[in-house]
Amino acid sequence: MQVTVENVSELGRRMTVTVEDANIEQAVQDRLKSIRPNVKMAGFRPGKVPMNMVAKTHGPSARREVIDSLVQESMREAFTQEGINPASPPHIDSMDEKGSNFIYTLNYEVFPEVDNVKLDDINLEKTVAEVTDEDVDRMLETLREQRMTWEPLKRGAKDGDGVTIDFVGTIDGEEFQGGKGQDVLLELGQGRMLPEFEEQLIGKKADQEVDVTLTFPEDYRAEHLQGKEAKFAVTVKQVAKKKLPKLDKEFAALCGVEEGIAALKKEVRANMERELKSALKTLNKRKAMDSIAENNDIALPSAPVEREAQYLVEQAKNNLRNQGVNVEGLPFNPDNFKDNAEKRVKLSLLIGKIISDNEIRPDEDRVKEAIDAIAASYEDPEEVVTFYMNNQERLSEIQMTVVEDMVVEWIYDHVKVEESTSTFSDVVNAVSN
Repeated sequence: MQVTVENVSELGRRMTVTVEDANIEQAVQDRLKSIRPNVKMAGFRPGKVPMNMVAKTHGPSARREVIDSLVQESMREAFTQEGINPASPPHIDSMDEKGSNFIYTLNYEVFPEVDNVKLDDINLEKTVAEVTDEDVDRMLETLREQRMTWEPLKRGAKDGDGVTIDFVGTIDGEEFQGGKGQDVLLELGQGRMLPEFEEQLIGKKADQEVDVTLTFPEDYRAEHLQGKEAKFAVTVKQVAKKKLPKLDKEFAALCGVEEGIAALKKEVRANMERELKSALKTLNKRKAMDSIAENNDIALPSAPVEREAQYLVEQAKNNLRNQGVNVEGLPFNPDNFKDNAEKRVKLSLLIGKIISDNEIRPDEDRVKEAIDAIAASYEDPEEVVTFYMNNQERLSEIQMTVVEDMVVEWIYDHVKVEESTSTFSDVVNAVSN
């Protein structure tokens, strides 16, 4: 077998493969003989159909099968022989038989050669933060808010009160889609409904009926309501104020901590410190990856980028499905994800180069530490650790995460770094947005 490769573009290649003494005709005959016992044809017993008739009916398909098998086998051998790992599925351009030789050409893309990862002129800002007493207090207030109750009132409603209402909206005397609700709890001042609607409920008491009139904004999210005047017949069923639980032993027990408020604060701080550590790692990793992606220009093969863009499309769909959104019929254009896809493909090449050049391998102690961190949030940590250690797929995921963390540390060790102090809430919000 002879193989020649030529460059047709920066990453595009054309390969010509010549299979000598291919013996296609003999292979076709052998194929026809192998299928003859199973060929059925009127007037002949199974296995007794004349070979010329078998060749006439099954010859073309037998030839295609022989050639397909020959191409696939020789293509694999050619790529192995030339040490080529194609970045895209090869496309056959031409096939020709010359005597006993079979010649075909194919086009494909290759991954670029990354000579080195350029780190010149990179100045990284590394975010640092710690959990303060004020952070813990704010988290306790959040926990109180999550467990608050509503205490009914006889007075008129004020900002911050919870108003339970029934309402029916009409435009020109006709009810409209989305304009009706029952037992809707509306916390005044939170902006859940239009300000004009909420303002007209101020001062209203339980069992009071009120007509609310408003004009929808021109840029309202529902196009069929934009700029239109609507009237709402509203029944105020209850006016109530928030009642927050006291920070006492009973509240701690409500949060699952029986030892009291001091133990609750300790657990809250520990959880926040774990969350902050994870968020800082994610945030600083993002900064490091963004920096090397921006600092290195690499020509990228189109096929991996297209695959990555399609993956991001499916990821976006799944995220919406998890939020209860029906994605059927929604437009998802892979081109809208192309920039992120290109960045991800580029980073995979750069990270691979760093790992290869520096022989970075997953540190066993760090792998164990990462698994322990995951297990810490479960009731039976040892069971979780055993699961990860005995599941090769899950273990490989943790190992790859550790390697990526080590790559990030390598980047920070080889660029100029300036620390920037932040807060718990700012770091967590930056990662979640």
